[in-house]
Amino acid sequence: ITWSKVRAERDRKVREDIIKKITHKLNSKKANTKTFVSSRNYQKYVSGLNAGQPQLNQLAIEQDAKRDGFFGVISNVKNMTGEEIISAYKKLWIVEDAFGEIKGPLKARPVFHWSDERIIGHLIACFLAYFCEAQMTKMLRQQQIDLDRLAIDKNIIKPRPLTVVEAMRELTEVKAIPVQMRGKTFWVRTDIKGNAAKLFKAVGVKIPPKLLKFES
Repeated sequence: ITWSKVRAERDRKVREDIIKKITHKLNSKKANTKTFVSSRNYQKYVSGLNAGQPQLNQLAIEQDAKRDGFFGVISNVKNMTGEEIISAYKKLWIVEDAFGEIKGPLKARPVFHWSDERIIGHLIACFLAYFCEAQMTKMLRQQQIDLDRLAIDKNIIKPRPLTVVEAMRELTEVKAIPVQMRGKTFWVRTDIKGNAAKLFKAVGVKIPPKLLKFES
């Protein structure tokens, strides 16, 4: 169990905002039990719901205020110290972030497959893509490569690390253009620069030549 002044201020502010909303609803002519049963945050500070007479539960508010700033973790793991358990708990965001990335930019869903083999293959491809992204992110962080943006140069937004998503967004804009010359078709790519070029450099991959191929 730990206590933090910052957390205490945050807990107090959150509770005051909830109580303010509850008070506003209680003062409304349409206030009834249904107004509060839809939210657990409301139920925690409201009494008289079963009797159909909702009102602020001052005792619950006072008891909740005593816990402001406290944070605790309960675990049945006996072969780890308290510090190790807290450290492991604080790393859960990495797992949550990974699933968010897979469901978001990597678009694991929706899955348009019917057979088990194709569904498993689809998910494996998504996890492999995330593994590659995680490795590229690690390289970007190790080399401390920042995002290249005009808004940063103009001090509109603060400097921030380059992400793989930002670099890949620029890479999707690279095109292969057919150029006709002396009866032949030359395929020439558009420029790879800025954040996309930074990503190539970070992972140690050579930027492909401007002339991709030609057809006679």
